[in-house]
Formats: sequence, structure tokens, C-alpha cells
Amino acid sequence: MNPPQQSNVAWWSANPMTYDWEKHIQAQEGSLEFFQESDRRALEAHRPFGHPAYPDEPAYSRLIPWPEVRDKRVLEIGCGMGLHASLHSAAGAKITTIDLTWRAVHTARRRFNLGNQRVNTLRTDGEKLPFRDNSFDRVWSWGVIHHSSNTAALVREIHRVLKPGGLFQFMVYHRHSVRYWIIGGVQHGILHGKLLRMNLEQVNQTFTDGAIARHYTAGEMPALLQGFTQPRCRILQETGSDAMPKISPLLRRLAPDFSRRFDQWVNDRWGWFLFVETNKEADSPA
Repeated sequence: MNPPQQSNVAWWSANPMTYDWEKHIQAQEGSLEFFQESDRRALEAHRPFGHPAYPDEPAYSRLIPWPEVRDKRVLEIGCGMGLHASLHSAAGAKITTIDLTWRAVHTARRRFNLGNQRVNTLRTDGEKLPFRDNSFDRVWSWGVIHHSSNTAALVREIHRVLKPGGLFQFMVYHRHSVRYWIIGGVQHGILHGKLLRMNLEQVNQTFTDGAIARHYTAGEMPALLQGFTQPRCRILQETGSDAMPKISPLLRRLAPDFSRRFDQWVNDRWGWFLFVETNKEADSPA
């Protein structure tokens, strides 16, 4: 494993993705109470990615048409605490999930055992996947591939193991976002003086998870996704994120209806998440 990937292992082993940024979860990691609280925080943050008009729809139903995953072989890159793999399993997918760290793998396996779910969970490097060519119908990755030491190499491996015509869905950080330019550039870069000693990408790394954290634009996706169809991109924003303009709290008090519309207008254009869907070209070799 190369040194940058070793740095990733060290960082994520020490800082697993529990959605507990302020360290308020008191339950023991791996307990039922721990998973319930971690899930509650994640699903609240990601509430906009479900159908707001249909509150009884499963989580992420704006992004994943859940009936379509039944009986499909799905690979998840980056299991974290196992939430997304658990949702895929509940929807009837034949799910395999991987992670760089043993901590994530052991914790996710504990989750699946508690829920009596059959999920193939492996500790491996996504840049060197241990699967045969054309093995999976779908690949899913939420906020992971931009942390890789070599995202292009990881994408090539995903292309190799995905069946022709198979679907690749993933989220990466969005460079043309309020968070990147306003929070990173203005607040941290100018007001805190960080741009005096580092570039803007490095400034954003100082307050973003991971030993490595890249930001992408929709325009960069075709070059990254060689051998895939034209990518379909959406810009997303979490609930209650600091990516909102600083004027937003005042607007919410003075004009709540206008504030909601303004927030949505900002988020649809300059949210922090870039969600991408693409298919392996039907005639593409592994």
C-alpha cells in the first residue's frame, strides 16, 4: 500500500464516519444504541435526498430507485458504519461492501450481525479490487472516492469490475460550492489568513475530513470517467450545513418563506455534494 493510502488508513481508523462531529454519541461503538444514534444523525443530515413529498419513502429515494436494486449484485466502495450497505441489503440487493480500515469493517460486520443481514464485507483497497472483471450490476459510493490516493486508478478498477451497461453512482465534494469558496476561501483563507501560506485546495483540506479530500466540478467528470457514458450530475446539500450563506439565519427569522426558497436556490447551484450517475459503456471492455 502506498504512503498516501497508509495515511488514509491511519486517519479513518482514528476518525470513523459516525456523523458525530461533536462527539455526543455516548453509546459504545458497535452497540445497537450506537448504530441507532449514528443512523439518526446521518439520515437527518441527508433528509433532502429522500422524496420530501413522500415522507414514508426509504432514505435516499431521490437518488436510488430502491425497487431496481432487488437481486442485483451491488458493490459499495467504503462501508463506513454500514448504513448504506444495510439499506441496500434491506432492499434485496446482493451487496458487497469494502473499506480500507479494519475498524470500519469490524464495526459494519457487527451491525449486519445485529440486523441478521447477509452482507459480504471485506477489508481491501479500492485501487486494487479483488474481484473478477464484469462482476457487479451496480457500484455505489457515498463520499469516498475523493479521499483515495489515486481516484483515477480507483475509477478504472470500478470500470473493470462493473458489467457492461452497469450503473455507477457516487458522491464527491463539489468545488463550485459555497463551502469551498466562501467558507474556505473567505472565512478560512482570507479572514483566518491561511491563504498566506497555502493554496485554496489546501485551505479547504484543513477543515475537511480525511488525510486527502479532493473537490471536483461536473465539467471534470467526463475525463475522470473514461469508458463510461456521459455523466449525469446533480448538486446536493445536507440539512443544516455550514455551507449556507451567513445571511441565512437572519433571513430565516425575518422572512421564513423567502428564506426557504433562497436556501434552495443556493443549494441547487452551489451545494457541497456533487452526485454523479453513469453507466459502463455497453461495448466497453473490462
